Amino acid sequence: MAKQAKIIQNIDLDMTGLADYFKGYSFNNEVMMIRVTDFNKELIAKAASGLVTNAYRLDALTAVLVIEGDLDVSIDYNRYSVPEKSLIIISPMNTITAADISTGGRFFMLNIKRELLDRLSSSGGPKPLPAKDLSDIYQRPHFELEEDSFNKINKSFENLYQYLKDNRKEIKEYLVIASLSIAMMEMFSLVSERKIISIQSKHVSRKKDLMTKFVFLLRDFGEKEHDPVFYADRLFISVQYLSLILKEETGKTASRLIAQHIATRARNMLRMPGSTIKQTAEKLNFADQSSFGKFFKKETGITPKKFIESL
Repeated sequence: MAKQAKIIQNIDLDMTGLADYFKGYSFNNEVMMIRVTDFNKELIAKAASGLVTNAYRLDALTAVLVIEGDLDVSIDYNRYSVPEKSLIIISPMNTITAADISTGGRFFMLNIKRELLDRLSSSGGPKPLPAKDLSDIYQRPHFELEEDSFNKINKSFENLYQYLKDNRKEIKEYLVIASLSIAMMEMFSLVSERKIISIQSKHVSRKKDLMTKFVFLLRDFGEKEHDPVFYADRLFISVQYLSLILKEETGKTASRLIAQHIATRARNMLRMPGSTIKQTAEKLNFADQSSFGKFFKKETGITPKKFIESL
């Protein structure tokens, strides 16, 4: 695929609509699963052909478990041939630049919106994925699975898929969140296992290394430190160079990434029972409630008060 292809940034997937179109299942427009046997050939061909002229970066984590056949996918213009009993995890930082599914292939595709991942992490769900592990996925998205690992992940995906199909409205949310949490933990455990089993030395460019370190710093200090200067100083580079690197790698400047991180944390804090706007403003190191309100409305389109009322 040509590198000149236009990159469509941070797509907010209509998971409900896509699940209906591809004959899969979704919940609350935040998590979606598709089983390839539910596709027909025309839908597969149409979806794959859409990646010919454009590249896509989704505001979601995508996991594809190949059960039979194989999948060819290009991520950040690096080509991966994914055989059966393999998993590929595409982070929100990655760009999908091409894809092709083998005839007769069979796989699960799981999409989880970033906000749901963050919300689960902040409300007693699975532990947040550490920045260093997210970076590892960003740089090495392909996991070749041992038989035991494949069986565990396949079972967790199958359970989640069945609960997404479930029609018991009064308990569906609990079933979906619980099974999603298990699937997430099974997937994320692979990162740690890979570090123990495989001691691969892979050349990482200075730009990618700096971006990885920025992600670490944002996870550790993002709630308190809002100025890109703080992060640039910690990395011993200029703010201009930091933003240039991040723009190349993610399509966003340091200021934009910091603001998005703060806005996500703010939404998650305001969702917590008993949380107040004043407390959230203080935790996120705003000078006062008014300045926090202006920031929140600029990032989300509504005031903190309206956001709480909408929950």
